Amino acid sequence: MLERLEVRNYVLIKSLVMEFPDGFAVLTGETGSGKSIILGALGLVLGEKARADIVRQGEKEAHVEALFSYRSGGEVEAYLKSCGLDSEDGGLFIQRIVRSSGRSIMSVNGYSVSREQLEELGRMLVDVSSQHAHQSLLRPSVQLSLLDKAAKTGELLASYRKAYEAYNEALAESARLVEENEKAGREADYIRFCLDEIEKADVKPGEDDELADELRRISQSGMLTEELDEALELMRGGSQSGALSTLNHALNAVRKAMKADPSLESYAGRIESASIEIEDIAASLGDYLSGLSFSEDELEEKNARLSLLQRMKKKYGGSLEAVLSKRDEFRSALETIENFEDLLKENAKKVVRCREEMNALGSKLTGMRTRCASALEKSIMDKLSGLGLRNACFRIAVGGREASPSGFDDVVFLLAANRGEKEGPISQVASGGELSRIMLAVKSALSAEDEVETLLFDEIDSGLGGTVANSVAKELETLSRSHQVIAISHLAQIAAKAGTHFLVNKTEEGDRTVSTIGEISGEERVDEIARLLSGEVGKLSREHARSLLGKK
Repeated sequence: MLERLEVRNYVLIKSLVMEFPDGFAVLTGETGSGKSIILGALGLVLGEKARADIVRQGEKEAHVEALFSYRSGGEVEAYLKSCGLDSEDGGLFIQRIVRSSGRSIMSVNGYSVSREQLEELGRMLVDVSSQHAHQSLLRPSVQLSLLDKAAKTGELLASYRKAYEAYNEALAESARLVEENEKAGREADYIRFCLDEIEKADVKPGEDDELADELRRISQSGMLTEELDEALELMRGGSQSGALSTLNHALNAVRKAMKADPSLESYAGRIESASIEIEDIAASLGDYLSGLSFSEDELEEKNARLSLLQRMKKKYGGSLEAVLSKRDEFRSALETIENFEDLLKENAKKVVRCREEMNALGSKLTGMRTRCASALEKSIMDKLSGLGLRNACFRIAVGGREASPSGFDDVVFLLAANRGEKEGPISQVASGGELSRIMLAVKSALSAEDEVETLLFDEIDSGLGGTVANSVAKELETLSRSHQVIAISHLAQIAAKAGTHFLVNKTEEGDRTVSTIGEISGEERVDEIARLLSGEVGKLSREHARSLLGKK
């Protein structure tokens, strides 16, 4: 429920605060006073797009803030929790700032949100019925959604849509298999050739790098042999010149010295260890040197292997990993060709299963809609009768169509406004006034199923008067017993039924025009009702206004 609306620097509004009660509230004022501006400001906190020109001239930014309450356990609470926007006190505070540059800043309970999130939340908070909304009632998709709301098809419709998507995915898979098979069939010989070439090459990951390193060593084998021979000579040498011989002489000398000082034994051990280590290094370098001997045939073989690998990389993707990936791709393609009939038969079974599930759910959906259409027709007819369309015939036609995301049904609202007239779709036969009353009748009929607590009616009385206006007023009053109803109206009958009456005025402050709004009661309200009745405030219009308000 909308509890409070605060607006600053928005178009003609400098600053206003509105406190909304439960039940039925009405906004009235002369044409051009700013009623639509207030509706626009509310639209901002409900996620509508913002324009830079809404910022009051001379100001840097416009501010709109709204405070809502909501039912515990409902869809609003669930949505807030899913987005991490819920608050400890259970309130809902929405703020929208629009800067003169056109940039918009939005927050819910202090958390920044996107306009899409705010728009989704707005649809759960306030149901706006305006001339634009009345026109939306002409769309078959809207008529279908209204019937679904009445029939409570939500869970079934969600299950049907999953089945519909699965069926279409299965069909698409069949088409893909046929297309791939045809393409693979045309390329089968080439695929087999390529696969045979890769498999014969027996590629191994990293093999090219290993070969390149090996060939680099071979190309430097002369230099390596010369340097390592010198290193071995220095380590082994002759009887006097090698490092090993020198260490052995040193070891003998230390051992002789140990006879005089036994504590030198540790040094002898270290020299002996160094000698063993150098001997091991020399043996390893010797093994390395023996491995540097390559025959011309071996060198040619390694170069040929590296050339083959380079050619394979160039042909199949730039790396040996890509070559192996291509090998797997070719194997899969050939497997698909060889197993195509089995794959197609298996997928055909899946198509049948998905179609049967979709048809079963779609039939249930049609049954629910058809049964509900009869009950909803009667409810709307009863409402229309009370709204001055006593001789009207309203019918909801549920017709068959091909499978779609919404089921197998086309839904059309049909109307014959007068006895003896031929019925037709409301988009073709309903006048503006009739469309307003149909919208109100639909809202009233669906009020029990509607989780949206606040209903806003913008000039639903357009084109109405007399007893019909009285009927519309009574229906809005009845609707306000289960919902918060806010109406922007030009009709005295509707204004008189409201529990709270706001008056919108346009005044001059210096050289600026300002829209103001305030709650009115007592004689001030009598005067406004009188103005709505006759366009001016006089004795007769005031007496009539008093009677409408139940005053003596």
